Amino acid sequence: MYSRYLLTGLLRCAVCGARMRAQTAIKRKRGHLYRAGWYRCSFAADKGPAVCGHRVWYRQDRLEGALIAQFREAMTPPIVDALTRAVNAEVDAATHTHDDRARELKTEILRLEREAGNLVRFLAGGESFSVRTELQSIEAGLQGLRLELAEIEHEAGLNLPRASSGWIRARLEHLAALLRDDAPRARLEILKHLDGDLMIHPRPSETPTATHARGAGHAFEIRGRIKHNSLLAVNQEAACGTLVAGAGFEPATFGL
Repeated sequence: MYSRYLLTGLLRCAVCGARMRAQTAIKRKRGHLYRAGWYRCSFAADKGPAVCGHRVWYRQDRLEGALIAQFREAMTPPIVDALTRAVNAEVDAATHTHDDRARELKTEILRLEREAGNLVRFLAGGESFSVRTELQSIEAGLQGLRLELAEIEHEAGLNLPRASSGWIRARLEHLAALLRDDAPRARLEILKHLDGDLMIHPRPSETPTATHARGAGHAFEIRGRIKHNSLLAVNQEAACGTLVAGAGFEPATFGL
């Protein structure tokens, strides 16, 4: 679904769990009308404070700008180096996993082939329905194992490329460009790295009142969980710097 709002469908209210609604509202300031984008809790808007007291309206440009700035600040040489090491560690781990699985498959294939040979020799002395059924079962199992082994050996032959710091930086710069210029595509890219939704809530000391529910000066936190296999889930510094805080890390805190 197209939306010019970066966090459409990604952001939930941490108070009640409802989706944060992205909307455009016309405001009057100093006698002039202007249009501005906002995020607000859909339950607080539709069902009132009895259901959710999260009444803050978050300015789109300030909220999204804070997240983008946090991401840009993370694109430092130490974090790029950390990401590079992590990606290459994943490549090495995948290679070892493939090798271990290939050895397991070869061992199991040899075992089943010996069993099949024994059954064939038994059948040479006379027909047996139960033995033939067992032989057919073994042959079906062998077929599946051989297919899996062939797939693993094919992948091993591809020689997974190791990442360079230049490649990592190019990926990060690509996402940064999407964040800046193409909200729909940036949203899809963010989804690749998130395990669940982002949760937003005002800081306890900044709980809104009726007099400043739409005003400036709101401090808020955004929490989220990064997928373990995501390039962004490398270490605390990288995770906090790239849009959200992962499990076990301090939440990213912003003031608008």
